[in-house]
Amino acid sequence: MTARRPATLGALAIAVVAGGLLAGCGGTVSSVSCTGNDCRATVTGFPVEVSQPDASQPTRSGRTSTRRAPRDNDGVDFTVNAAGPGWADIDDDGTVTRITRGGTFVEDGSTVRLESSDGRTAVFTFRKR
Repeated sequence: MTARRPATLGALAIAVVAGGLLAGCGGTVSSVSCTGNDCRATVTGFPVEVSQPDASQPTRSGRTSTRRAPRDNDGVDFTVNAAGPGWADIDDDGTVTRITRGGTFVEDGSTVRLESSDGRTAVFTFRKR
């Protein structure tokens, strides 16, 4: 029996490490970068808020898993509730809409386009107002 114990402990150690690595991959993140007026938002994990950077910032990153009160006319901001291969569910000021890849929606005067989504990461492009 003592010959089997090291193998069992080794397998348990591998399982704990693998579980820790997988747990570390979770979370929600949004990152928005702009060059001039053209912006690209990459989001991972859901729900996550996407907000355009302030005029003095070229990029903006954030994490959120809670909803907040709707904001109107203060720059592009929306929440990605869920995503799958080729689609994303967008919450824009309380209205949830499913957008397919290549589809667009208007947020505070800017047209936001879903460039891609693989179910874990979604990429949006828009032009700052």
